[in-house]
Amino acid sequence: MKNNMKKVSTIMALSMALSGGAAYAASVDNTVQPMQETVTSAPSSTTGVVHVSVNGAAVANGYWTQDDKAAMIPLRALTEALGIELKWHKEDKSAELTRGALWTQVFAGKDRYSVNKMLLTLGTAPEIKDGTLYVPAVFAEKVLHAQVSTTGNQVEIRSEEDIKTVTERGVITRISNQDKYQSTQIGGAGPDGIVLNLSKDTQLISAEGKEIQMADLSIGMMVEAEHSLMMTKSLPPQTPTYKVTVLDTAAETTAQPKETFGTAGTIEDVIAKDGIVSQIEIKGTRLAETAPDHVVLNINKETSLVDQQGEAVKSEQLTKGAKVIGFYSPMLTRSLPPIGTAWKVVVELPKVQPKAE
Repeated sequence: MKNNMKKVSTIMALSMALSGGAAYAASVDNTVQPMQETVTSAPSSTTGVVHVSVNGAAVANGYWTQDDKAAMIPLRALTEALGIELKWHKEDKSAELTRGALWTQVFAGKDRYSVNKMLLTLGTAPEIKDGTLYVPAVFAEKVLHAQVSTTGNQVEIRSEEDIKTVTERGVITRISNQDKYQSTQIGGAGPDGIVLNLSKDTQLISAEGKEIQMADLSIGMMVEAEHSLMMTKSLPPQTPTYKVTVLDTAAETTAQPKETFGTAGTIEDVIAKDGIVSQIEIKGTRLAETAPDHVVLNINKETSLVDQQGEAVKSEQLTKGAKVIGFYSPMLTRSLPPIGTAWKVVVELPKVQPKAE
């Protein structure tokens, strides 16, 4: 795995990547909370300056907003201390921040922070004072994922070098390879599961231990991902990812349709004989633009039946009402719903919390 400094760089990448041009809604509870939490106490003086330090070193001072609700800190001093490039755009009074896969833009007077093309509000807009652009201290936490502690008129900001990681398995349900923002989603479709944001430092490995490329990934593949414990509060949550290992063997990968369709949803009907399921009807969400959201899939001896961890399950698990993700070839009948043959069916079972490393 990459060294700690590269992890920090990846964490700073924030990684709120888009998938298919769709922006995720912010703010809901997730199962794994960010490591950093802002600690704030009331200011000791409503007129005093805000003293700011980054990783133990003092930087330019800030100030409190008129309602004393937010400590404002100088953006350029913050980015220079964290090694982030800042480019000022005079025409629209905005600052563009970049470092590795990190990209964000802030506009003076607008509580609208663009993070990898996703809009985020923090309750306080950036302000220009004496020719310097200031942002609320919470910007360092919510956007840059640093640790922020505010005590009286002291604001301490620290970037975490000892980043804890978590390893979990899941089947790929979506892949985004737009521009420099690359990501995959595992563990569910739509708002479910987790988005693994990938950077140039992310290792992609085959089941045989060989390095692979983004183009080698496809929906339906079972992978094991090592990612940060820090996640966005979007649905689905997003996280910086350090390593992705495809668990499907070369033989399994070869057996996968060249073009794979997928539908995630609930089993509406089951056809079985002597306890052996031969057909299921799924209604839910399509995983490919031209795939159906309502499909009937034949189940045969070649169909791979697994849970979210990639462990084999029996066809008895395919019951009416069960949540599943079906993967299949685009060779379908023209009936309504269309009928095809399942290559793989992932059955959702109760999740086991991933183990932190």
